[in-house]
This record gives sequence, structure tokens and C-alpha cells, in this order.
Amino acid sequence: MYQYQDMSPSEFEKLIIAICKEILGEGTQGFASGPDGGRDAKFNGIANLYPSTRKPWENTTIIQAKHTIGINKDFSEVNFYSATSNTNTLATEVKKIKTLFKSGELNNYMLFSNRKLTGNKEPEIKQYISDRTGLNTVNIAILGIDDLNAWLSRYSYIPNMVNLIPLTKSPTIRPDELREVIVHFSNTFEDAVSSHDFGPVDRTTYEEKNKINNMSSEFSKELEKNYMSYVYYIQEFLSDPQNTELQDSYQNAIEEFQLRFILPRKRELEYFDDIFNELVERLINTDYTLSQSKNVRLTRIMVFYMYWNCDIGSSQ
Repeated sequence: MYQYQDMSPSEFEKLIIAICKEILGEGTQGFASGPDGGRDAKFNGIANLYPSTRKPWENTTIIQAKHTIGINKDFSEVNFYSATSNTNTLATEVKKIKTLFKSGELNNYMLFSNRKLTGNKEPEIKQYISDRTGLNTVNIAILGIDDLNAWLSRYSYIPNMVNLIPLTKSPTIRPDELREVIVHFSNTFEDAVSSHDFGPVDRTTYEEKNKINNMSSEFSKELEKNYMSYVYYIQEFLSDPQNTELQDSYQNAIEEFQLRFILPRKRELEYFDDIFNELVERLINTDYTLSQSKNVRLTRIMVFYMYWNCDIGSSQ
């Protein structure tokens, strides 16, 4: 397993081209960035071994690489593929595929993505593309993470060539527990929350905590201005006896973030500003629910509360 989500789109495209040079042939050509009529790369000729050595594809194969920075993404998410939508990613690409096929510039089509692909979803997507382009399903390939992992295991030189990092060498976090808290919190959240006087709290003061964690004055003041008024509201929400299970989820989330992400990153980053921003970005980029517009802000507010309440970061 590899950190596909940490690659840039251009790095992911280089990875796909390297794989295609093996399974299709050295003649695989990459395309420069910019408008490309739906083409990321192409191969013209008889494939080395795809889909098999006995019956390889022939003529022009168009290759597309669709990268996502999210973790646990799959092909069935509605913003990527939906049989009833004309605005998702695949619906847009289908129009380009149809144009290339009708003009004789495409005989076979390969779509790669660092997404999970279930067995029942693959034939459905192939049929979807076929119905809208006229291309036969046997000339369509939909390829996900399992396919990438299998080929990189076979062609072990490729990860080093494209600087692809194994999953075990980079701190990863699971957003599941925090998602559970935020989904319930959003149902009671009010956009306008007035400030409250806090009772005695046994914790390091905000000012002292910023010094201990090396958070810049400008950044800490911006966080305080935007999110401090919500702290009391979160305290009440988490301390509500009806939210006992959510309290467990919250505790699991802070342990996950502190042990698996913050402590490792503190050895590499000078300012806690960067750790805070990176944590929030990873959460909203790896979870579809947290990436929704209202939940993006709620995620920042909740991470600020964790920091203010001395649940994450260093304290006295």
C-alpha cells in the first residue's frame, strides 16, 4: 500500500504512465498539462499484456489518470460517478471519450484512479461509458487502488522512480470518530453563538499553551477571533449526559490525532500553525462528510477546541 493521496496530480500521472509502459508498451506517451481533449496519455500499437497476452488490445488506447487527495474514496461517490447526474467527473469525461471515439482517435479507453473499486461497480461503470460513447465494454478498463497495488508489487522499481511513499512511512489519521461527533454537533449548531464566561478549568492557559507549542502570535489571535466564542457551546454539547457515546468518540479522536499525527509531525515542523492547518486539511480532504461546506468550518472549530482544551498539543 502506498500514499497515493499525497501525490500531486502530475506525479500520479507519471505513475500511471510508468505502469502503462509495462502493461501496454514503451510507446506510451504522456501529455503536457493543459486542455487535452480528455487525454492524459496514449499508446498506439499492440499492447504487451493488457488485457491479456493472448488477446491484447490493438490500435489507439487513451489513458486517463484521475487523482484524489482523499483517503478511502471510491468510484461510487456521486461527485465522481452517478448514472443520473450530468455534472459529475465521469459524466464530463464521457463527452470527451465520445468525441475521440467518433473521430477515430480512440479504440480503447483506460481510466485509473486511486479510489476503491468494488466488483459490482466495475461492470456498471463500463456499461455506463459504453452506452454513452458507443465503445464496446471489452475495450474499456476501470482501474482502482487494488490494481495499482498489484502492478506496483510486480514492477517494484516504479515506486522509487516516482517517489511514491509506502503507507507505513507517513503519519495517517482516521477521521471516523471526529466525523461522528461533528455530524451530531452540526444538528444543534447555531451560526451565532455569544461568548460566555468560563468556569474554573484545570488546564494550561491559551497564551501559555501557544508558547509551549510554538504557535505564532498572529495565527493564535486569528484562531481566537474566529473560534473562541464557540468553545463554551462545545463544552456543553460534549458534557451533555445524552452524548455519552459521542464523548467516547471524541476521546478516541484526540488520541488518534495526538499519537498518530501531532507528535510525529512536531518532530518535523517548527510552528504549530502548520500542524494545525495540516491536520484540518487532512481531515476534510480524507472524509467526504467533513468536506461539505458547513462541516469544513465545524472541523476547524472542533480542532481549535481540542487545542484550547489541551486535548492535543503539549501542555504544562
